[in-house]
Amino acid sequence: MISPLYIKTFLSLVETRHFTQTADLLNMTQPGVSQHIKKLENELSVSLFHRQGKTIELTPQGEVFLVFALKQQEDEATLRDQLLEDSPYEGECKIACSGSMAMQLYPALLQLQSKHTDLLMSVEAAPDDRVVNLVKGNEVGLGLVTGHIDDPELVISEVGYEELCLVLPKGQKATWENLMRLGYIDHPNGAHYANQVFEANYWDDFTGFKNMPKASYVNQLNQILLPVAAGLGFTVLPDTTVKMFQGQEAIQLEKLAKPCREMVFLIMKKHKPLPKRYNLVEGVIERCVSTSV
Repeated sequence: MISPLYIKTFLSLVETRHFTQTADLLNMTQPGVSQHIKKLENELSVSLFHRQGKTIELTPQGEVFLVFALKQQEDEATLRDQLLEDSPYEGECKIACSGSMAMQLYPALLQLQSKHTDLLMSVEAAPDDRVVNLVKGNEVGLGLVTGHIDDPELVISEVGYEELCLVLPKGQKATWENLMRLGYIDHPNGAHYANQVFEANYWDDFTGFKNMPKASYVNQLNQILLPVAAGLGFTVLPDTTVKMFQGQEAIQLEKLAKPCREMVFLIMKKHKPLPKRYNLVEGVIERCVSTSV
């Protein structure tokens, strides 16, 4: 690797065309300047300057190296400017959260991007364990999870909750016998949601998710309620997901004796300051999630 110090000496010598003046400019000795140029020439295996008495001129190889040196100087100046600049209105913001939260959050983030067009919103829908790994692996800046995490690498704060809903086909009753006849429409968070609702509201009958008859499985969030609307089964989902379903006339929500809520937590890497643009994203998250509180 070419020493930046040698490049600086080279550029100064090109400017002054005089070793003594270059030494004065750089607060060096004249032999020190000569040594830098000699080491640079030895490293490149070419002569950069043609010396005739006190007159020096660039060789053809020196002209080529000058282009490189000036580019290096320009790139360094650009880098320093970028390191010092931390604009709250430009750059990529990476967030990971559940699919239901992504459906709620992404439109609001796009509104923010429309207002500040130099921002780029990247949202990955993932289960809680993957969200944690993405944050800890520095692949995203912020994560949203629905379970409290005790991890010394993370900062975690409660930002709200989602109400869990027992969703049935229109006109069906939520008796245990009828639910078992219909069967459960399973999905990636199906067991987690069902366990909470049924342990709280059907504890006399519920013997575990593995014993519950399944009518279907789908991992596309926006399609989970399609079989429910078709009368093929029931499911449990956060209210934010249910509200976005287009076929509201074909489904109904059972009023639970003991409401169940999924707490939502914002996580980020401890000791890793985020760019200022994430302040805007945190504001959007707090507004979106707090609407469920």
